[in-house]
Amino acid sequence: MKPVYTNLSKITECLAFMNLQTSTHYSDDFSFIKLEEIGIKLPFHSPTFRPDFYSLFIIVDGSGTYAIGNKEFIFSSNQIIISRPESFSSSYWTKLKKVHTINFRKSFLLQYFPAGIDTILELGGESGYSCDLTAERMKYFEETCIEIYDLAISTMAYKDELIANLILNLLFLIQLNKKSDSKLKLEGEKNISIVSAFRQNMENNFSKLIHGQDTSLMRTKEHSKLLNINENYLSKVISSCTGKTINEWINEKLIDEIKYLLKHSDKSMKEIAALFAFNDLNYFCSYFKTQTLNAPNSLRKDFNNTEKNQTVLYNAQFTKLQAFSK
Repeated sequence: MKPVYTNLSKITECLAFMNLQTSTHYSDDFSFIKLEEIGIKLPFHSPTFRPDFYSLFIIVDGSGTYAIGNKEFIFSSNQIIISRPESFSSSYWTKLKKVHTINFRKSFLLQYFPAGIDTILELGGESGYSCDLTAERMKYFEETCIEIYDLAISTMAYKDELIANLILNLLFLIQLNKKSDSKLKLEGEKNISIVSAFRQNMENNFSKLIHGQDTSLMRTKEHSKLLNINENYLSKVISSCTGKTINEWINEKLIDEIKYLLKHSDKSMKEIAALFAFNDLNYFCSYFKTQTLNAPNSLRKDFNNTEKNQTVLYNAQFTKLQAFSK
C-alpha cells in the first residue's frame, strides 16, 4: 500500500497531519515521542513526508520498515536508525512495544554547539544509517532517552541546552560505530565544512525544486559561486573527500527523487520532469533511462504491479490471522 504523499516538512506540520494523541513537548526544532504511547493502531503506515529535520529512532522493542528515498531499512529490536533531512520518508510499523523517536533540526544543536557538528551529522554521505546495538549499549541509549524525555516535559531553565548536549552524546556514539565503514574520508576541518556546505546547498536546492520555489537544478558552477570557491578547487575537494564527483552526487540525488515520485505519487511524468527543470519530456525520459537502464513509465508500472500483488498477499494473510485469533 502506498503511503499518503505530502510535501510537509516541519516537525509540527508532520505531527499535526497524523493527528496522533501526543502531549510530548515539541516545536519546529525538536520533539521527543514515545511511539507506543500516542495511539497508533497497528499495522500503521505513516504518510510520506519530506522532513527538514533529522530523525533518530531508538527501537528497544519493535518491528517494521522505514523508507528514506529509495532506500529501505528494516526496523527491529535493539536497533537505532537515523535519517538526514530533505529526503522523502515514510515508516511502516507492525510492532510497537517500546520505541523512542527524537526529531531535531541542525539549527537546534547549532544554538548551543556552533562548531564541530558537521562531521557528526554527515552520516558518511548517506541519507540514513542503521546499526544493531548490544544490550549494554542499548541500555545507555534508553537511559539517555529517559533523561531527554524528563527534560522535555520539565520547566527547567536551560533545558534545551541540556537536551542538545544529550543528543550530541548519542550522535557521537553513532559516529564511532559507523567510523569503520564510512565512505566519507574527510581531511581537515576546512574540507569538512566545504563538503557539509555543498551537501546542504544541494539538499536545499532539491527541496526548493520539489516545493516549486526554484526552477533550476544547481550544478558545479552554481555551487562554487554560492560557496565563493573556485570550481576546480571545489570539484577536487568533493572528489577527494567523498570518492564521488559533484555531478555524481547531484545525479544520484536527482534519480532517487524521480524514482520516489514515480513510485509513490500520482504526479504525471510531465509534472515530475517540470519539477526538476526538464523542459523537454523526451529528454527527461532519455536522461532517466541513461542513468537507470529503465524507462520511467516502466519503473512506475512495475512498481504498481508489485504493490498490488503485495497488497493482495497482505490482505489474505491478515484475514487468516483474524480468523485464527477468533
